[in-house]
Amino acid sequence: IESAGQISYIDESRCSGCAACVTVCAYNAITIDEECRIAVINEALCKGCGVCASTCRGTAIKLHGFEDEQILKILNTV
Repeated sequence: IESAGQISYIDESRCSGCAACVTVCAYNAITIDEECRIAVINEALCKGCGVCASTCRGTAIKLHGFEDEQILKILNTV
């Protein structure tokens, strides 16, 4: 069985540019766009570990395949 690689993404409307995610990313996949003051994820470097998503106080970072709605659907079918 193969699984597609999961990567994080930013909900730009929720990102405050606090850079907490930058400090916890072990893969240096996240930077702050100084002009817009929001986090930017380099998809080529992201390994989908989810540390940034769990650290984000504003819930601006999500992990593809692990959105709240998807998890609730799975739980409701079990």
